[in-house]
Amino acid sequence: MGSTFYVSADREHAGPWTFTGEQVKDCVRRHWPASTVSGAFENFLEIEAEVEPGQQAELSFNLRHGAFSFEDRAPHSAPLTVIYTVLHELAPQTPVVWWIDYDADLQPLDLAGGQEAFIDSFPG
Repeated sequence: MGSTFYVSADREHAGPWTFTGEQVKDCVRRHWPASTVSGAFENFLEIEAEVEPGQQAELSFNLRHGAFSFEDRAPHSAPLTVIYTVLHELAPQTPVVWWIDYDADLQPLDLAGGQEAFIDSFPG
């Protein structure tokens, strides 16, 4: 079984994100009209979007804890594109961190430098 990556607001420096699950759904559907965003089953939104032809993003958003998660499958750029787009629109000033399920060592992600910098700052 593979690892899972998590992305959330840097709560230590900024507190949690203030956007809602409905705002996440609306944002994803606006940018990728053919995407699917499940209902809030057990406090999770399940998101599937084809961000580029042949590049399918599959990720979750935990409504209770305010964190995105996705499996360690290449390309990481697909789910990170969705996450960047949502955060750029709904929380552009909030610092962002990531971690992997077996290590809670929080690492920053560069939201301010644009989508390419955001994806490049994720070494996973």
